[in-house]
Amino acid sequence: MPASAAPPAAVADFAAIAQLIAQSRQQAVQAVNTALIGLYWHIGERISGKIATAEWGDGVVEQLARYLAQAQPGLRGFTRRNLFRMRQFYEAYPAPEIVPALLTQLPWTHHLIILGQAKRPEEREFYLRLAAQEKWSSRELERQFKTALFERTVLHPAKVSPLVAQIHADAASVFKDSYVVEFLGLPQGHAEADLHRGLLARLKDFLPNTKPSCPTKPCCGPSCMSFTSKTPTI
Repeated sequence: MPASAAPPAAVADFAAIAQLIAQSRQQAVQAVNTALIGLYWHIGERISGKIATAEWGDGVVEQLARYLAQAQPGLRGFTRRNLFRMRQFYEAYPAPEIVPALLTQLPWTHHLIILGQAKRPEEREFYLRLAAQEKWSSRELERQFKTALFERTVLHPAKVSPLVAQIHADAASVFKDSYVVEFLGLPQGHAEADLHRGLLARLKDFLPNTKPSCPTKPCCGPSCMSFTSKTPTI
């Protein structure tokens, strides 16, 4: 009997079973990822320790890659380059407690992006935590690096005047986010004047009823004197 012909009660049961399957598949994917990230960290720990104590030179890692390829034909992901990435991964996060707590929440591709583009430890942790919290795809993570999210929100956060902060407590975070989520609709490489005009245009969202009505119908926009005369400096 086709599913479309099943009674409503049965269709609900079918949907519940399909949901169980989807959840189990997701749990299986997460379990595999957890095992892989832990494996890569431990391999990196071993390689880092051997090189640090001068037991191994860089050439030994190449020999290890060849040995693994011969010992386990078809094994992928353990080239010389990737083995050194595992060493870099371990040395970036040497504290073992962070492995199950945070690192296993992201796939290996995300870690490679963060390791390759973050310039300092706090930047790595910033993107690590946000990517896990927001469930970013690898493409979205790369986009956030390109828009310099860390620099804009941590190193050079947007400044809001005391009046704006008093009227709208969340104004600073909204302005800060506007750089990243295209809140202002500005083109790439926009000028400072474009940013200022865009912010002025959006301030009416945070400062309701603080300006007199514009004599021009419809309003002439951000250049309107009735708007700019009541807009605090940001």
